[in-house]
Amino acid sequence: MDLLTCLCLAAIEAKVVTVLSPTVLSTEVWSFAIWDAASLFLFQYLAVKYYRIWVYPIYFSPLRHLPGPTDNHFFFGQALRLLWADTPTSLYVQWMRENPDAPFIRYLSFANTEVLVVNSIQAHKALLQTNCYDFRKPDTLQRMVKEIVGSGIFMLEGEIHRARRKMLAASFSNPQIRKHQPIFQRVARQLGGVFDQAIDCSTRDAVGMVDCRKAFCRATLDIIAETALGIELSHLRVTTSAYQPGAKSGPGSGYTFHHAYDTLFTRSFAGNVLLWANAFVPTRWIPVQANRDFLFATTWLRGVLTGLVHDRYCALSEAVAGDAQVKRESPDFLTYLVTESRPGGPAEGISEDEFVGHLLQFMVAGHETSAMALAWSVYVLATKQDIQSKLRAEVAELLPHAVDPTAAELDSLPYLDGFVKEILRLYSPATLMYRQAEVDVHLDGVFVPKGTTVEIVPSVTMRNPHIWGEDVDVVDPSRWNRLTGDQHSPYAFEAFSNGPRICIGRSFALLEIKTIVVEMVRRYRFLYVAKPFSVGNPSLILRPTGLEVAVQKVGKQSNS
Repeated sequence: MDLLTCLCLAAIEAKVVTVLSPTVLSTEVWSFAIWDAASLFLFQYLAVKYYRIWVYPIYFSPLRHLPGPTDNHFFFGQALRLLWADTPTSLYVQWMRENPDAPFIRYLSFANTEVLVVNSIQAHKALLQTNCYDFRKPDTLQRMVKEIVGSGIFMLEGEIHRARRKMLAASFSNPQIRKHQPIFQRVARQLGGVFDQAIDCSTRDAVGMVDCRKAFCRATLDIIAETALGIELSHLRVTTSAYQPGAKSGPGSGYTFHHAYDTLFTRSFAGNVLLWANAFVPTRWIPVQANRDFLFATTWLRGVLTGLVHDRYCALSEAVAGDAQVKRESPDFLTYLVTESRPGGPAEGISEDEFVGHLLQFMVAGHETSAMALAWSVYVLATKQDIQSKLRAEVAELLPHAVDPTAAELDSLPYLDGFVKEILRLYSPATLMYRQAEVDVHLDGVFVPKGTTVEIVPSVTMRNPHIWGEDVDVVDPSRWNRLTGDQHSPYAFEAFSNGPRICIGRSFALLEIKTIVVEMVRRYRFLYVAKPFSVGNPSLILRPTGLEVAVQKVGKQSNS
């Protein structure tokens, strides 16, 4: 906007120069006018940028009095510190604990851009509920993630978001989600086969080493592919080849969904930097391997999903032509969308780009976040043996004969429920959510100007000692049976966000995680973390890299 404004001003000023010149303009006069316009543009643009970067945020911004870090880089603000932090959320938690009662925390980012971090429960409620549609996804976020998640529900705003969410709600109702539980249970048993293989291949006494990130990413990708697309990827089956797309499904031979998702989410440091830098300046044109891999993976995924959409449309058309009854409550998300897009249906006229976007976002969010929640669950089980013992005892006592416990039976396990919520509270898979003010608005007594970027960091309320007590960093599943005060507020627990934009797959994720955790603790004992690991940063997901855990079958004894 500044660039365009300065260009227009320079053009107008150049025109004034020519008007004031002699009627018959010589080549020298035109050259002077062009040179003068270029000089005026450069001077004005640099002056505007100097004001925006080094004058406005320090001396004139209405947000300058809000609390926040003061050890800013003269140009990058806190951006470099966030980039080099131990985890994507550690600095935010530090700032919150320095200002636990403030409604917002202000920090400076790249080019000293002001960013507000929502800090109080009241401010979260105002942003996520009361004034939800006064905010939208920032342009920086759209540039950063749209290539991955497309134009689905996550990126929609306003009335169209309301309409699409209402249309998608039926496929995420509790009765519909419970129809998927046999898939969760089958994949959980297949996951056990991976653990068994690790134990059998180990040279140690009945103890195997499992890479949690890899194992759970494969498991949840299998689940999400079957529930979203109606196909079995079978990544966990050693004797079965992985899903191979046909000629119409996408480029490349032998390339799989897992390869694509591994490329998108298991990035090198260079890949992470390129992803985040793309939010501010275009980086995908740079001819480096990380970009080539990223672009191939996104192109391949879109090609496969587009092919599946076309195939499902053809199948539905054939069924209608043959007078076959089309079920309104379809078994998978893709079939549901195709069915609802029939003439007269709530999704009639939906574009192919949005169609593929809904599928991409459901698969990305449902695959990666659930996998990381399960990985952190195993980390806690391996490092807190007392919690593991209590959880196993509860499952054995209340579900002694239930081979495949129902959703209702799982909901009857209070310690399991507290355990899953505690994992999500302390290790929220979603690290950051972005919003940008569409209008001037007041939130919890703070004036937020139009265009301000606001960040919602779930860990800010979920690790706040003023809400959860001095033992806020202690894993204690039993705390969920004795909540007090602000702990009862839905805005104290932000793992799935809240308000009109709350995660539509919340119930799906909770049932999936509970089903797999119960299967794991029944059959296996997690002994210890084998070696140090790191947490990927920068990242929108809390991803432990190199988290290997020693696993042993229940009932076996180890001499290690």
